Amino acid sequence: MNQRKWEPFIPVILISPETTLKRYFLVDSGADMTLFPKGVGEKLGFKIREGEEIKSISGVSGSLPVVHRRIKLRIGEFEFDAPVAWALEEEVPLLLGREVVFDKFDIEFRQAERKIIFKWRG
Repeated sequence: MNQRKWEPFIPVILISPETTLKRYFLVDSGADMTLFPKGVGEKLGFKIREGEEIKSISGVSGSLPVVHRRIKLRIGEFEFDAPVAWALEEEVPLLLGREVVFDKFDIEFRQAERKIIFKWRG
């Protein structure tokens, strides 16, 4: 039996003053922050500010230039503000990281059922 490997993706709504986007994020308990690529940030209206510090984050695949932002996220019916890392490169996965998100929800991974359950803690 050749079944595809299950990965815990969930729909997340990204809300900025300019627009709202729905994207599917990989729930990554190994990621500190939520991360998305350059093009997603540009669609949300993000711009590099004059003199803004560009930081570098490291992961399994190496180092990545990012800038930090705060954005409103909606998961299910729940909205909250969270810090995000906006990558300045395009070839970056959409990752839902632990900071704030894992404090707001009890998250249950049911790999055998190919299911992830988010329960709001507020």
